Amino acid sequence: MIEIESLREVVEGIDDKLDDKDTVRELVMKSSRAIRRISKNVIQEIHRGENCKGKLQEALEEVTKIKSIVDDHPELYHAGFLRNGFQELAEAHILLAISKGEEPKSPEELEITPSSYVLGLADVVGELRRMVLDELSEGNVEKAREIHEKMEEIKNMIMEFDYPNAVLPIRNKQDMARNLVEKTRGDITNSMENERLREKMEELKQEL
Repeated sequence: MIEIESLREVVEGIDDKLDDKDTVRELVMKSSRAIRRISKNVIQEIHRGENCKGKLQEALEEVTKIKSIVDDHPELYHAGFLRNGFQELAEAHILLAISKGEEPKSPEELEITPSSYVLGLADVVGELRRMVLDELSEGNVEKAREIHEKMEEIKNMIMEFDYPNAVLPIRNKQDMARNLVEKTRGDITNSMENERLREKMEELKQEL
């Protein structure tokens, strides 16, 4: 019976630890959802030209909260559900830095995982394409070309990563980034050709 009682104490101790871990997991998931929601709003505000640094700070505060509650469960810090929140935060932060002409922070400075940072960086390509299309709709071809250059630079950066999906699931994002860069180049070329055609037609009207 002594052995069984000792075993019972061990099992009860494990149960307490797992219960604590489950509680922490729920808190982390809640913060991760908040980070995703806030970061998505930040991205929308960037496109609208609004001041969203304060809102981004809210997401960073949620990251700090997560760091403080996973000290005893570090494996949760690298959980897949947390990666999604960190990834969205990285995307919002990098996009804001680019739009403001500022130096982006590192994953260590943001207190997020390196893999989340790289995945967020890959998603920035799509948001920059959106900016290019906005500029083209306003006739700002040169500005669109500048943004496209940043798209291509980021695409080249992420293409350097070659790891199994278990380490960094980025292959699909690499393919998407490559396609978006090429598609956007075509959009800019078409816009330039249309502008030249418009100018030519204006010249012909002047001659008539």
